[in-house]
Amino acid sequence: MDELAILRDQVATERRHLAALKQACRAALQSSTDAPGKAALCRAAAAYLAYGGHRLLAQDQAHCLLLRPRVSRADAASHALLDDLESALQRARVALQALESATDPVAGVRDYLDFIDAVLGKRRHGLEALFQMHYTIEDWRAASFVDADSILEERERYAAVRGAFPAGLEPGAGVTA
Repeated sequence: MDELAILRDQVATERRHLAALKQACRAALQSSTDAPGKAALCRAAAAYLAYGGHRLLAQDQAHCLLLRPRVSRADAASHALLDDLESALQRARVALQALESATDPVAGVRDYLDFIDAVLGKRRHGLEALFQMHYTIEDWRAASFVDADSILEERERYAAVRGAFPAGLEPGAGVTA
């Protein structure tokens, strides 16, 4: 596997982990788990959601910063795409701050998941064409924030949040919400 594939694979893995955690949280919130158990589970989930959310924000912001000056001023569609992404990123910062400051972890996680579904989940930015036209391996290194330490940290954090869930409800366990 070449370096670009490794970087992009890790970014995709992080996004899959967030999606699996979102799905597991939805199932756990709907389960009959007792209130103290849900609160503990949501505290663990919130820690990973905040960690992963900040990583994705940083990555997407770096993409905007790298791409915007390279896209022709005449390419209104691409600039509109970047504008929309930056607007979503600003809203995501506010949502992450709310998650991190929530006094009720269950409500905080539920609100953040609702935000993901309503705002981030509806955006499938078409940056791929811009990456193909304008990105180098150096850009991927700069924007991915992936290195050996970050890979290990993400794996450890994901394992920890998986361990906070009851058997069968943990992220990636095939739970459908």
